[in-house]
Formats: sequence, C-alpha cells, structure tokens
Amino acid sequence: MNTLTILNAVLCAVIALRLLMFRRASGCHRPWASRLAYALVLVTGSVPIRTIFGAPLPVDVTSLAINAVLCAAVLAVRGNVVDLFRCGMGYDNPITRLLRKTHDHAR
Repeated sequence: MNTLTILNAVLCAVIALRLLMFRRASGCHRPWASRLAYALVLVTGSVPIRTIFGAPLPVDVTSLAINAVLCAAVLAVRGNVVDLFRCGMGYDNPITRLLRKTHDHAR
C-alpha cells in the first residue's frame, strides 16, 4: 500500500465521520439533503473500509486532490451538505433550492 492510498483513505474517513456527526440545531428535516449526505457517507466511508481489508481503489494525485478539496469543504461547513452548494449574495442555485426543500406534513 502506498502513501497516496493511505492519505486518500484518511481523507475519505474524515469526510464520512464529519457528515455522520452533523447535528442540525433547530432546522427542519430536508429529505434531499439527507439523501445526499447518506450517499456521501456510503461512498466516502467505503474507501477506508476497502483499504483496511486489502482491496483499495486505485488512487492518483488528481483524485487525492479532489478528495482533499471535498474534505476541506465539508469541514468548513461543519458537515452541512446544503451549505456546500450555497452561493453568496442571496442567490440560491437550483441544487441548493432542491436540497433546502422541506418535507411537507400537510395532509
């Protein structure tokens, strides 16, 4: 196992753990954001597990850089996936609008 593989596994573990430990203060449940966070936890969490059990994915410098940027972004927003897609200046892009949708309980 080389250094890039180990670094990639560590970065992916940090991403998965930070997303798992996200706590929404008093916000409402956002189903699409939850699904995205769940998918990211599964995808990033599988990398260190595969590495530990001897079936690591091939890693190069570019994929390591992408995971490092994603890790920094997830840490910067404290695990809030909605904030990953938020633009400044009061503008919400289409992805943010979808993720911010709340589950309607009206019956």
